Amino acid sequence: MRKAVQRLKNERGLTLVELLAVIVILAIVAVIAFVFIGGIIENSKKDAHIANAQQAIAAAKLHEASGGKFGEGQNEGKIQISELQTMDYLESKLVNPWGGEYSPTNTDIVEKEGEVYKVTFKVDECQLENEYEADLSTNDRKTICEG
Repeated sequence: MRKAVQRLKNERGLTLVELLAVIVILAIVAVIAFVFIGGIIENSKKDAHIANAQQAIAAAKLHEASGGKFGEGQNEGKIQISELQTMDYLESKLVNPWGGEYSPTNTDIVEKEGEVYKVTFKVDECQLENEYEADLSTNDRKTICEG
């Protein structure tokens, strides 16, 4: 019996300092991972918003190819995204990457200047303003996102 007691006394466990060091290291790794993943999620939301804008331009091209005209008078060369949705050239419910419903406003438009298309499109925190079609597919997009 003495040997069993002696053996228990010789066994060593983790000290409180060692345990706290492990917890601190794990917390630091978790914070770094959280920040990194948060950035990836935000970038994917921006990319989804840009994909919606590219769909709007494609819908405007389809509308034009089908014989449709862009606005007249003061709105010449412009078509509202809501019109494209009404005419079934664009999904009636575009996905809002930040959740909730997307309702196009009068300022959400596709504009044609000669053979060049550009879009002004805002959803919640993210706004594309006068972005040219060619610029939407590059990595150095000027997406303005608040918050």
